Amino acid sequence: MSKKPTIFQSLIPILTLIGLIGLNVTLLGDDTLSGANQMSLLIASGVAACIAFYNRKHWNDILKGILHTLTGAIPAILILLMIGVLAGTWMLSGIIPAMIHYGLYILCPDYFLPAAVVISAVISVATGSSWSTVATVGVALLGIGQTLGFNDAMIAGAIISGAYFGDKISPLSDTTNLAAATAEVSLFTHIRYMMFTTGPTMLITLVIFVILSLCSDIAPTGASVESVQQTITTHYNISPLLFIVPVIVIVMIVRKMPPVPVLFIGGILGGILALICQPSVIAQLSGDAELTAGGAYRVITKAMYGTISMNTGDPAVDALFTSKGMAGMLNTVWLIICAMCFGGVMTGSGMLRSLTSIFLRWVRRAFSAVASTVGAGLFFNLCTADQYISIILSGRLFRDLYADRGLEPRLLSRSVEDSATVCSVLIPWNSCGMTQATVLGVSTFVYAPYCIFNIVSPLMSLLVAAVGWNIKRKK
Repeated sequence: MSKKPTIFQSLIPILTLIGLIGLNVTLLGDDTLSGANQMSLLIASGVAACIAFYNRKHWNDILKGILHTLTGAIPAILILLMIGVLAGTWMLSGIIPAMIHYGLYILCPDYFLPAAVVISAVISVATGSSWSTVATVGVALLGIGQTLGFNDAMIAGAIISGAYFGDKISPLSDTTNLAAATAEVSLFTHIRYMMFTTGPTMLITLVIFVILSLCSDIAPTGASVESVQQTITTHYNISPLLFIVPVIVIVMIVRKMPPVPVLFIGGILGGILALICQPSVIAQLSGDAELTAGGAYRVITKAMYGTISMNTGDPAVDALFTSKGMAGMLNTVWLIICAMCFGGVMTGSGMLRSLTSIFLRWVRRAFSAVASTVGAGLFFNLCTADQYISIILSGRLFRDLYADRGLEPRLLSRSVEDSATVCSVLIPWNSCGMTQATVLGVSTFVYAPYCIFNIVSPLMSLLVAAVGWNIKRKK
């Protein structure tokens, strides 16, 4: 007969993981994603499994937990690989260079960061996907910001802040629908109620990024804005027609097509567009004197799976127009698999259930309910390394308790979104944190301090609950 793990036993794997990752960051710096964090997750999983065996838990129970979490991670892995395909062909076809080229005419240093927040927010609201927004418009904004001389961490923080604002309030967002469904609230009731915390948070975010834009000591890159634009037009055929493919992708997302086929179709269309619009680029990369069918196949295929880089003679511009295809996502895929193993062992061993009992002890009034929900959302993101699992667990854990205390379910759905949804990107081993760090090429630890919207959201949720603004009890 297996024994229930104690709270102390359940904390040991968490503390082990946090300690090892802290050690990795101290000793290895930006190289932690190349294998050190993956090993830390596996070691912490091993510690959790040893404790489970001590409590006479069967291996099959632990294995079921691992398989369950891995199954849930497969869509995220597929999305990552498709983002790699899309990023490679959009760079080759000139779509991303065109975004950077035209963006440099419109955006200037005085308002670049708040503009990046607003642009990312608008696209994310329209598409309902923070991941797609960061992988397309976000990559272009990063290139523009680097050319203007902004710090990578600031740019990434602005992009992620806007993308997660849009993801949070868009009726097309899967996390928004999931939070509302888990708390048993109608979708638009949930979205309207979120604006009491999301609106002020977005306003604070924009004010801070305006100050950062005006006060930043901008260090221009080796290439000026004019030289980057000239290099782009010299090596690529730039035309507004290149935006046809992004528009098609946005329309497909708005029509609620699944993200994996949308991103794959976007990648294939990018390859076709490269063949039509950039024959000279393909010929140069293939090493042939002129464009051939075999050379075109080699270059377009490599753009989808491997590294391609333009040779412009300017290292700064070459770095800007380098893509790594699916191969660039493999470290993150590896990390997601290891993170899901850790979450599966914690679930299958019963340790996660023991830890959740801590939060239930503190719920008495509205503020303690919101504080416990926010804390649980953050905690589940740390433990399970998955945004969707965190939303489901937080909603299910507190749903009956909110009803018993006479609190409205929309308060629960909002508190879940203010924590489990937006804070997932701040955790290096969470699938969201890993993905955005990989796509933008900026470490989670580096960009996290500048994700103003994501940091302020849970604090605003607590503040609104503390003052009792529009928090009503059920009759």
